[in-house]
Parts: sequence; structure tokens; C-alpha cells
Amino acid sequence: MQRRWYTAGSIIAGLAMLATACTGGTGGGGGGGTTSGEIIIARNQPTSGGDASDGLPAQNGIQFAVESKGTIKGFKLTFKAWDDTVNGTHDPQKGAQNIQEMIADAKILGMVGPNNSNVARAQIPIANRANFAMISAANTNECLTQTFDYCEKDTGSTPAKLRPNGTNNYFRIAAADTFQGPAAADFAVDTLKATKVAVWSDNETFGKGVADKFTAELVKKGGTVVARQDFDTKVTNDWKPFLTDAKNKGAQAVYAGATSGTKICIPRAQMKGILDVPYMVPDGGVNTQCIKDAADNAANMYGTVAAADANQNPDAKATIDAFTKRFPKKEDVGSYTFPAMDCANILIDAIGRAIDANGGKMPTREQVVKAVSETKAFKGTTGTYTFDKNGDPTSPTMAIFQTKGTDWAFVKQFGVGG
Repeated sequence: MQRRWYTAGSIIAGLAMLATACTGGTGGGGGGGTTSGEIIIARNQPTSGGDASDGLPAQNGIQFAVESKGTIKGFKLTFKAWDDTVNGTHDPQKGAQNIQEMIADAKILGMVGPNNSNVARAQIPIANRANFAMISAANTNECLTQTFDYCEKDTGSTPAKLRPNGTNNYFRIAAADTFQGPAAADFAVDTLKATKVAVWSDNETFGKGVADKFTAELVKKGGTVVARQDFDTKVTNDWKPFLTDAKNKGAQAVYAGATSGTKICIPRAQMKGILDVPYMVPDGGVNTQCIKDAADNAANMYGTVAAADANQNPDAKATIDAFTKRFPKKEDVGSYTFPAMDCANILIDAIGRAIDANGGKMPTREQVVKAVSETKAFKGTTGTYTFDKNGDPTSPTMAIFQTKGTDWAFVKQFGVGG
């Protein structure tokens, strides 16, 4: 079954009563009657500019989870959204401002997001000082949660530096780039039979990191990176010299480490007439903005997504059907709609357990963080989730897609790590 993908547009207004979304764990449900107060679930996504094709569909999933639940342990659940986009792309400083605003509202007990790893790097220390829970469906940079000798050099931070209070408040269900980059390299060599690859990145936390991991795995498998360049995509619009160099050096594929907000598929359009080989992208490009930017050269593109495809889970069908009724447009679904929905439901479930731990009263943020960390075998639409001590999923999944016409089509998925 093909996925449906989101282009920037308005979110359908109004609330609708729907079938309950997939949930798991031990959290309590909602119901009618009087409430004990309001609890707000915050969302931070890029919902304008080039990254909106990822951010808006993820927001739809989060909103659906909150609307479907309605209440938790007698408290009314509501949803509040922040956009981290400035001048058309995700922006760490805007993300930092957003999370400060969330923390200032005592009714907000946690946040789903962000979408981009460099925004997460700016937000985690602020949230950590406030014991504020963050859970992301899409952050993949490994240095957000794991300590490697290159982390400080490459990103300017380490997991310890990102958590000044010494405890973890950040969680994700996405597979890290230690898996995503290598998975793409394995696919290039084993399936596409491409051993000579040109690689470029946007030189951001996510883009450069995933490109470096792709490069390392390709070389490990006996392949060769024939051209490698990092670009400042805020000022770069012409990739033709890089592509011509790649052609002259015998490139059999091109791998891009970037997002749609940093022009990931504009080079694909420029490849036409220069380099007729497969184009590979990480999850920041598996969206309709990429297909739009690739113009009439969108065929023969492949992408990785750091989470499972809910359409491959028979138990998720009722939830997918209910979501489709609430958000009926083809463009309302993207690669992280259902992973983001799962994150929201994990957070809601944890809030329910925190309410119980606090005797039925509004829990503290510390209690919510503790409850999220104790999540065990939570059954969502995209998998069953338990967090390790770093906040990573113990059994992450990678999926691979390819372009078919004006859409992305599922190819395969597989567990990694754990």
C-alpha cells in the first residue's frame, strides 16, 4: 500500500469524535463528565517553508491523538502548536524560543517534537533544566542520546552537556543515524549495485551526520565515495559543478544528507541531462516537497525513514481509517504522521500514570518525565516501544521507500539494533 504525503496547507478546522487511536501501556482513559482541569500537549514542528511537508503531517498525527483521547484521568486534554521555521527552514534559535514559551505555561506537561536534530540540540538543555519531557518521532542524530568520541567535534555537544541537571528528559522512537546512514549504504551496494557514489550534505547536525555515516558504511562494504562536498544551502542554488564532477568520476548514484527545508531535492532536478543515476535521500527528503523540487526528474529516487510504516501493521488499520476520516486529503499524511501520533499517545499514557502516582492530582513535570522513562512495551501504530536509559527505543525500525510517479511507495522495513 502506498503512503499518502503532505504538502503545505491548512489544517482542517473543528473537532470530531473518532475511534480511539492505538494505545498501550498502563495509562488510563478518558470519558465524559466533569474534569479536574486542563493538561496541554505541546507540539514543535516546522509547519511552514520547505519542511512543512514533514511538519504538518506530523502535527496532524499529534492533534489526532489528543482529540481522540479527549481526557485523561479526569483532566481535559488539549493541543497547542508551535512552528520552528524562520525564513523557510527549521531554526534552532526559534526552537529554543518556542520551548521557553511552553515551559512558561504550567498546564503544558510535555512536548512532541521537534522534527530536526539541530533544533533538538538547542531545545534539550532548556527543557532539561525545567524537567520538561520531550519525545520526538523524527530526530535521528546519534549524538543527542549516545556518546561517541566525535560528538563534540561534529556537533559542539555531548549527551551529558545537553542534560545539565544530570537526568534524562528527552526520548525518541526514531532509529538513530548510526542505523539510517548505513542502511542507505547497504541498499545502494546490495540492491542498487552502486559502489561509486557521490555524497553531499547541508552541513547541519542531521545532514552532515547521516552523510558521514553513509560514507563510512559504503567504504566498509568496498565502495568508493567519488565526490564529497558540504554546502551552505542558504546561499547555494547551483549543484551542477558538483554533479558534473561526480559524472566525470563515474558516480553510479548520488546520496544527499539534507532535508526539504535545506533544498535536498533541488540537485535532483539539476541532474537531468548531466547524471542519470539513482538519487538517495534520508527521511528529511521522503515527502512531497522533495518530489516537487525534483520536478520532471523525480523518478528513480530512494529514501530511508527511521520508523516503521503503519500501513504494514494490520492492528493499525482501525486507527488509520479513523485518521483518514478526520484528515481526508491525500496530502494530510507524511512519513512521520503515525510515528508522531505514537509519540503523543506515549506521552498521554505517561501523563495518566503520573496522575495516578500523584494521587489523582495534576502531576509535576518531573513525575511525567519519570513516567515516560518507565514506558514498557507500548503498542503503537508503528511498533512496540520501550526506552533505554538514554531515551532511545530498544527495538527501532528502518523503512525504505522509492518514488512511483508523484508519490513515495513502500519497499521494505527491518528492525535495527536492540
